[in-house]
Amino acid sequence: MSIVSNLLLITLAGVVLNVLFYKSKTVQKYLSLLLFTALAYFSFTMYGQVGLHFDFPFLIAGQSIGFTITYLNYYFTIMITGITLLLVIFSLKYMEGKEGSTHYYTVLFLKTFGMLGVVLSSDIITFFVFWEIMSWSTFALMSTGGNEAPKSAFKYFVFAITASMILMVGVVLSYSLFGSFDFNIIRSGIPSLTLPMTGFLLTIFITAFAIESAVFPVHSWLPNGYSNTFTTFTAYLSGISTRIGIYGIILFLFGIFGMETVDKLSIIGKINFRYVLGVFAAITMVVPTFTALYQHDAKKLIAWHSIGQGGYMLIGLASGSALGIAGGMLHILNYLTYQVLIVFAIASVQYRTGTTNLNKLGGLIKKMPVSFLALLFGIIGLAGLPPMNVFVSKWFIYRALILEGYPFLAIAAVIGTLGTILSVYKLIHNMFLGQLPERYNDIKEVGFSMQLPMWILMIVVFGLGVFPGFAMGLIAKIQVSLGLAAVPYSLHGVTAEGGQLNMLVVNVLFVSGMFVTWIIYLLGSRRKHVGQYNNYAGGHFLNKDVAYNFNYEFYAAMEHVIDPYRKKIIERTERGIVGLTDAVSEYVRRIYTGMINTYAIYVLTAFVITIILLKELI
Repeated sequence: MSIVSNLLLITLAGVVLNVLFYKSKTVQKYLSLLLFTALAYFSFTMYGQVGLHFDFPFLIAGQSIGFTITYLNYYFTIMITGITLLLVIFSLKYMEGKEGSTHYYTVLFLKTFGMLGVVLSSDIITFFVFWEIMSWSTFALMSTGGNEAPKSAFKYFVFAITASMILMVGVVLSYSLFGSFDFNIIRSGIPSLTLPMTGFLLTIFITAFAIESAVFPVHSWLPNGYSNTFTTFTAYLSGISTRIGIYGIILFLFGIFGMETVDKLSIIGKINFRYVLGVFAAITMVVPTFTALYQHDAKKLIAWHSIGQGGYMLIGLASGSALGIAGGMLHILNYLTYQVLIVFAIASVQYRTGTTNLNKLGGLIKKMPVSFLALLFGIIGLAGLPPMNVFVSKWFIYRALILEGYPFLAIAAVIGTLGTILSVYKLIHNMFLGQLPERYNDIKEVGFSMQLPMWILMIVVFGLGVFPGFAMGLIAKIQVSLGLAAVPYSLHGVTAEGGQLNMLVVNVLFVSGMFVTWIIYLLGSRRKHVGQYNNYAGGHFLNKDVAYNFNYEFYAAMEHVIDPYRKKIIERTERGIVGLTDAVSEYVRRIYTGMINTYAIYVLTAFVITIILLKELI
């Protein structure tokens, strides 16, 4: 049996066995732990089989299912299986006693099965079939966990169906043009297409992947969808699920169409296909990031950031340079580690306090020091500051945008980082700093099984910040395999030839600065601890009868300044789009007359128009 067979059969076995043992949650969770451990083991052993192809005797549209191991899908496979294993370990205790968790591990295995099939597929029809499995299982994941979950899951369902239909158009059109579903044959046939047809086909695929990646303006399904499910699923979905869309963009942009072909799709000067993609990425970085400032629920705040961080990945890829593409790819891994770490910290607080409402928390630093440290590591990473790993990938992206002559996109990236710093400070302040509400006096840190994944991720976040070369070696191989130039890297960053970044030096300077700051702090005046109610507000001393929380509406002043512009620009635009959609939908509804003769005319007209368009494009 091949490695691919092992991976897919283990996930299918997980689905079947969890269904059989649905009445025993104890058997389910430990069986799932065993199978996901085996899954992680087999995925890491794939490295030695890069380049091998496997066909399975199952026919889809007359073609056998095919899989190929490449450096790119190996990169995504180890991320998928590694983070899922940590999720299962964290869930052993977290999911105890949770309502609606009967199918928790079943849908987790099914989702993993779909994602692995997508990234390992070697032809577009296999890719599409597993894409559908992945989408339906995502819908199942989102539907569990709360009263609002089904409603937000249905919104995702609408977007997912739209993306699938668009992707199907690309699949059918590709087969009509090349006579095959095989990626290699499609790749070899792309140069023979006219530029209009090339642009049209590429736009179809990128649009479908952009919806799955929650790129602005097709992002609105994500915040509620990710925040209304179980918090562990929030970590899983925001950490890796959304990034399968980015995988599709990388595969088709560089692996199928190729940089040389894509760069021929030019409009005016530097305004080409990649630049347009970069503009959408820039908007995705800025708008959702500042929207996160308005959120008073920790899960929803971090869900908005998962949209914004996808913009950084996409803009790195759109830069087209070796440094920028490496930064975009590295950011996928870095994002996965700190995003899941942050959500695990939020889940720990929720597990002990029963809430993720930022207006009801505060002062938990002494009660839950490990969770505080996990959140601290995570938000430093999210903000892109040393000594954590994201500083490296963001440095790559910033430098690439400047060197490639995209100053406005670089400014957008910096503005996005500013918004990130503001909102993550709100997150950690409202959860762990300030006064501890009396109702949390007896709170304790979570147990070892929930701490272990956080410790592992903290080590990875910090370790890749000091030794980014461990990840850069694989990313360089991915770039070469896609026909791209590789960044000259070292264990601690980038060599002088590639731009000179030594994270060992950066981190030594950073730690030295922190040490000096600590010395200055010790030389200062002694602190005086005061009780929660030994304080006053508005000239009146506080007491237990006065409901007061310093964390409440943390950025109220900023919201007061920004709100008028947000309402004038964003909300009016959204209302206009909704109104236009309603009008178009009402018009389309009238087309359905219920008469077979009318439908026959519609089909004939569509067929004629399609033939004319294809003739012009070809």
